[in-house]
Amino acid sequence: MQFVLVDLPDRIHFYPFCLTRSLTEIRVGIYTIQERWDAFLETTCEVYTESYLQGLYEASFLNHSVPVVFINATCIPDGAVKTAILNLKEGESLLDEDGKWIATITKERSIGKILLGEPHLKTSIPAKLIKNALHLLQLNAFFIQSDFDQIKAKEITSVVDHTNRLICPENIFIAPGATLTGVSLNATEGPIYIGKNAVLMEGVAIRGPFVIGEKGVVKMNASIYGATSVGPFCTIGGEIKNSILLGYSNKAHEGYLGDSIIGHWCNLGAGTSNSNVKNTAGPIQIWNQHLKSWNTVGNKMGMLVGDYTRFAIQSSINTGSYIGVSANIYGNGLLPKMIPNFSWGTTKGYVLDKAIEDIQNWKKMKGFQITEAEKGVLSALFHME
Repeated sequence: MQFVLVDLPDRIHFYPFCLTRSLTEIRVGIYTIQERWDAFLETTCEVYTESYLQGLYEASFLNHSVPVVFINATCIPDGAVKTAILNLKEGESLLDEDGKWIATITKERSIGKILLGEPHLKTSIPAKLIKNALHLLQLNAFFIQSDFDQIKAKEITSVVDHTNRLICPENIFIAPGATLTGVSLNATEGPIYIGKNAVLMEGVAIRGPFVIGEKGVVKMNASIYGATSVGPFCTIGGEIKNSILLGYSNKAHEGYLGDSIIGHWCNLGAGTSNSNVKNTAGPIQIWNQHLKSWNTVGNKMGMLVGDYTRFAIQSSINTGSYIGVSANIYGNGLLPKMIPNFSWGTTKGYVLDKAIEDIQNWKKMKGFQITEAEKGVLSALFHME
């Protein structure tokens, strides 16, 4: 049976991260949403997303009319959900107890018909879903623990040398090829996962829950607090707390990052810091790009930063900031709380060809190239503005 992860229509709640890729690529805990579903279903799922993004993903299901299983990408997979999905018959749909769509097996390819289904062929099950981008931060500790438990059950941790101090070592997993020298890892309050070929330099101090992905680098004397997930090929330093870096991004120097999500291929210049609590300790508002309004989100929130965005050195980022895709940011004092896509400084003005050229330069630094499909996505998004 073929499985397809659908991020429509819920992707609108995950801006700015879903402006340049499917939400199946969003990382929380150790894995991306797609990696987690692939592991649960023991196969490689395809992706059904917005038309301007579809070229980034394998979509053989669009070229035939045999039944396939369409799955809501925001659903958190577990044993009960997997069993219920595998027991579906053609034409049947699975909902959660509140009527939220979970899965359908059908020959249909129209997203509207897939989501609506036949009213008399629906069953329900208790299920948990990721609600929006801010929910990722709230769930990160849970996902780190559950992902860690799965890895520990089937893999053996690497042994580290005597220069390192491991507190609660049974809650620490070191993947093959990782290099640690003179670091302190404290997993008393949550697990610590060090990915393949990651490098932790001298003086690093980490309190779990914490994840660093493949070929990630933690620079000397960094101070990291949980729950923090750092994706593959990221370089981090300074002080970080309760944040997610989705992948291929840098926060390599001194400065504070807290209660924030950073997209792919971003760079925070030396000395850049964000505020995550107002001086009044009062409620924080953050921009909702879909609703084009300000939403109150509690009294602790840092920033959401879209893919390919870069900050100049010593940038000061306001509490509850929403920052769009492919922005080249600089400015005096506290930066505006909302900075749109393709900004130069703090207002729109980044020319598309220049933005693509600069992204290519940054990708080269990590040994990658921008693809024609990625250029097409950026062009489509630029002309939607």
